[in-house]
Amino acid sequence: MTKIKQILMGIVVTTSVSVLPNHSVNAVSLINFEPVDGKFPDGSVAVDNMPITDQFSSLGVTFGIDRNLDGLPDAGLFPILEAVGNSDSGGGFTSTQGAEIADTAAPGFEERFGSFFLRGASSQPNDISLLISYTSPTRAASGEIWDIDGLEQWKIQALGADLSVIDSLTSPLGSTSALDSSPWFWSFDRPQKDIHAVRLVHTGHSRPVGLAFDNFSPLSVEGSEPTTPVPEPTSAIGLLIFSAVAYRFRKGT
Repeated sequence: MTKIKQILMGIVVTTSVSVLPNHSVNAVSLINFEPVDGKFPDGSVAVDNMPITDQFSSLGVTFGIDRNLDGLPDAGLFPILEAVGNSDSGGGFTSTQGAEIADTAAPGFEERFGSFFLRGASSQPNDISLLISYTSPTRAASGEIWDIDGLEQWKIQALGADLSVIDSLTSPLGSTSALDSSPWFWSFDRPQKDIHAVRLVHTGHSRPVGLAFDNFSPLSVEGSEPTTPVPEPTSAIGLLIFSAVAYRFRKGT
């Protein structure tokens, strides 16, 4: 009877431990500014022209504007959630394909663009310096700037622990990019987790200028996440406990 109880105990312990949530150790999902059932992760209802600050803080990031480029969000200045289409006077960009239409993706890109994106606080160059601050540093990130045309050009900067620039990328110049109403994809993929913030700075000569930011992957390069789930430690512990119980049973026979 004692041996039977040992076997049952091993099965129960292994099962109770292994059935704990065994989530994949994957990066945070893509932030595409599309609400789920009309709401963002913090429970706020998504509406056109709402300021975006800490609605995604549960995912480890907050959004701000860094007008003076000191690596810190400026008080009272926020990026704005913008609805796709020419719904009002506020906007991120104007398409020049055929008729001038505000905030509309080029044909074939509509699904990728979705219904919402992030724009700057205004159309002045310093007011579109988007700053994404991290709760904990990351190794990798990616995102998109849409509609780089004319004299527009962007620099994407990764900021370190002291908020100095540790890595940077430069977009094509708008006049040579063929990116009218379509996305330019950028990404960082560094050897260690040393990115504490990401900043978008307009370095072109367009005045005024718009920002259209979308499809942000905060902890990995989009498309590079592992496809095979990695077991959490709880499952491994369960197997170890079962092995120990089984060994004890064999030893007693």
